[in-house]
Amino acid sequence: MNPLIISIPRTKAELPQMIVAGFMCFVVWSIHYAIFGVMGGFIALFIALAIVGFLYFKLRGDYFVRLDKQGISWKQSIVSKYIFIPWNYMMRVDYLVYEINFQIKESRQVVSFATSGLEDEQTDALKQYISDTVKHIK
Repeated sequence: MNPLIISIPRTKAELPQMIVAGFMCFVVWSIHYAIFGVMGGFIALFIALAIVGFLYFKLRGDYFVRLDKQGISWKQSIVSKYIFIPWNYMMRVDYLVYEINFQIKESRQVVSFATSGLEDEQTDALKQYISDTVKHIK
């Protein structure tokens, strides 16, 4: 089978975490502003923004889903790690409305893949590819 590669747009992958980071910077600023005044608030805000900027440039990358004859791999967001699951390690696959759950054979661990970052057509193609591949393996 040909590999299926789906690219996840940066806005869908990074925007939720950046909104949370912005809110946390505001909280840091407001706490330090209340305790130390204007200058302490702006110093804390500058440090918080520098840390968020450093983490953003360190952690960003390509966001994708890749299915091929070896298995499925993905990186969904700026805070997620690269995940690879070989087909022969899968015991069960469950298709839910907004996620796909993979149960691993040896540990019975469930690994979830959220489909909210994908379009409906991409999600349908992903589910079809997984179904076809799992049928051939079993």
